[in-house]
Amino acid sequence: MPTRNVDLTEQCERFVESSVTSGRFSNPSEIVCEGLRLLEQREQEDAAKTEWLRAAAKTGFEDIENGDYLTLSTEAEIDTLINQIRREVSQKLAFEKVRG
Repeated sequence: MPTRNVDLTEQCERFVESSVTSGRFSNPSEIVCEGLRLLEQREQEDAAKTEWLRAAAKTGFEDIENGDYLTLSTEAEIDTLINQIRREVSQKLAFEKVRG
């Protein structure tokens, strides 16, 4: 396995030492590997979120181009729509919970 030298801040060094001393990790390499695994996981999740947002934006723009949208002029109209969506989502979640 290749060896890498890294410079740690004092805070990171204290964390590494306490994590090994507590028995949570056997050695500093395990800590670095776990940190890299979590970083890779976060990057994959961020990429998936970005892809989902791009698809949702594309759908939204297509809907606007096709005239499929609502114009809300007042705060009351916005509140009414949000409450309607909240009720629909709550009903859907309750139904799914019952179905198991």
